[in-house]
Amino acid sequence: MLKELKTSTMKKLLPQRKEDSHKGQNGRVLIVGGSVDYYGAPVLAGLGALYSGSDLVYLYVPECNFDAARSLYPDFVVRKFSGDYLGMEAVEEIVEFGKKRADSLLIGPGMTEQGVDAAQKIVEKLHLPTVLDADAIDILKKIEKFPLQQKLVVTPHMNEFRNLVDRDVVVKADDSKSIILLRSIAMDLHINVLLKGATDFVASEEGYVELNKTGNAGMTVGGTGDVLAGVVASFLARGLEGYDAARLAAYYVGRAGDLLKKEKGYQFSASDLALKLPYAI
Repeated sequence: MLKELKTSTMKKLLPQRKEDSHKGQNGRVLIVGGSVDYYGAPVLAGLGALYSGSDLVYLYVPECNFDAARSLYPDFVVRKFSGDYLGMEAVEEIVEFGKKRADSLLIGPGMTEQGVDAAQKIVEKLHLPTVLDADAIDILKKIEKFPLQQKLVVTPHMNEFRNLVDRDVVVKADDSKSIILLRSIAMDLHINVLLKGATDFVASEEGYVELNKTGNAGMTVGGTGDVLAGVVASFLARGLEGYDAARLAAYYVGRAGDLLKKEKGYQFSASDLALKLPYAI
């Protein structure tokens, strides 16, 4: 029987902030994503990173998103690359920026499939603890050699997981074959998988699999996955291992959703979810 994430365990995993720390010592997150249609996704991921405790959040977005991303919140440092989507011409500048400024990388929120090749190059060159979300998960099918040098967490929903494994599968706690498949993918690729759903499954590169049952049906609203990915990146930036960062993110984002359900029913947004994180944590 799979273990379920519990409050007592999660509280012990939370990174502690030193009273004499200064700006940047509690995590610097670099988020790369966005496109013409999905300018809000990197912003929602940034809110997830910020409200789960990171000091600095950098958004690197296409120029068509720059003004919107810069104007929505004053809390982010926003940089732009040319074009309407992530392309090869942006790789070197993002890699150099990340080497100097960031403790973790989240790539994928709002990104289109046109940016997958560039995303692969960034991940291969920038050896920061990394979260792959949305279309960036596809780079796992392109990389020729594992393990990569950095900690790696991927955050697929069920359809993205099916695409990754090329099988029509539904992962269920009472289906041992599906759990074995999830565990095998994590171990074979040396990655940590946060499989999102009504029940979340978190699999480690060492072969552990646990369930998370916090959260509710209100979290089907668009953008919650972006918030979740930002929270994973935040905990990675603060020094946690990939499996612990994924478990904490799944648990506390779900808990924030449960607090919102008590206040609003199912009528809440992804922005609401991010803003509720401090109270959940």
